[in-house]
Amino acid sequence: MSDKNEAIRLAKRIYDLDEKAYRASGSALGHVYTGDREARIDEIIRCMETPEVRFNLRQQLALIGNMAHTIEDDDEREKVLGEYEDVIKDFHEFIDKNGGPSGIMDPIIASLNSLTLKNRMEKQHLIICISRSSASGGSHVGLELAEKLNIDYLDSRIIENMIKKLEVTEDIEKATSEIPESEGSSADIDEEILSFENTSKIRKFIHRKNRYHGLNYLDASFFRMTEIITALAKEQDFVIVGRAADRILTNNRIPHISIFITAPFESRITRVQKIRGCDRRTARKILKAADNIHARYYNYYTGLKWGDANNYDLCLNSASYGIDGCVKLIMNLLEPVK
Repeated sequence: MSDKNEAIRLAKRIYDLDEKAYRASGSALGHVYTGDREARIDEIIRCMETPEVRFNLRQQLALIGNMAHTIEDDDEREKVLGEYEDVIKDFHEFIDKNGGPSGIMDPIIASLNSLTLKNRMEKQHLIICISRSSASGGSHVGLELAEKLNIDYLDSRIIENMIKKLEVTEDIEKATSEIPESEGSSADIDEEILSFENTSKIRKFIHRKNRYHGLNYLDASFFRMTEIITALAKEQDFVIVGRAADRILTNNRIPHISIFITAPFESRITRVQKIRGCDRRTARKILKAADNIHARYYNYYTGLKWGDANNYDLCLNSASYGIDGCVKLIMNLLEPVK
């Protein structure tokens, strides 16, 4: 089978798996893929064939996995998760054959390390918080950990998507509760509300200025995200990348493992050049800007210094171990609690 035909076949399986997980779970967050089936399958194929945006597809697959974990029927959940694991396996095989993510490991540094960590940790919900410097491979480490542990994966894009969809749902519910009864049937009213057609009350709720009670969007988003993360942490296992999640959980006295992943600046510049296809000067600017955003966010919302080893349980130099090596090392750390 040609790589193109394999990509088409796998893309169709991913799309159909999303539909199956959505129908079985009844998720309030909706499909990962919406709109025209053929158009979305073409989009999935483009992501598979383009290394620069392939990580977006991995995030979408993580969302499908998250949805599958919420299926209430045990037999159906087992069936859908089995299909999910098969898709993930075939996806990785496709990536391996067609050029995986650019590596971060420095073989010279790696040759100096032979560290295996084991630690005793009380088993509650397993929550792993990963902070990372840009282009260190930290997000890839988080995704692979979630896949190997068969638990949910969260990051800024996934959480922001959850917030937006939950807010629309709340607006609909509130607008519905305030619409007076009319002579028309309740079915007609529900259909009008859900279609967003000529529903002035819903538009007012969605666009009202006091949605965030006087807070700017970033602050309001942080507090809403805090609610989501703490609520999930009391109910399930997950891996979360970024969003100062380690401090959110610490402040709410929720046990977790915090990890910071970084690599030498020169190694990260080289990786950005490979991923973006840009020159060294541009790669340096991209890295400095991205690291600055991470640092400002973390420092502002936690009062601590981003990247300070004192703030984390474990700090890893991904240039020493590579992405796969970091995952294996963390799995060794988790062995007593799995």
